Amino acid sequence: MSDAAHHSDGSARGTSLLPADLTPDQLASAPVIASLDTLLIDDLTDDEDDAFAAALDT
Repeated sequence: MSDAAHHSDGSARGTSLLPADLTPDQLASAPVIASLDTLLIDDLTDDEDDAFAAALDT
């Protein structure tokens, strides 16, 4: 039997890298964006900003 897929370095693999699910209380207290129009991304060029806005309109 091959041990090619065996990881002996002790580092996390697969779904263990995903964050835990939010509890109902955490979800209720999370910030909410009222509109995607208010979403801002810093350092976009004008062309990138236009492309992002166009993508939101689809």
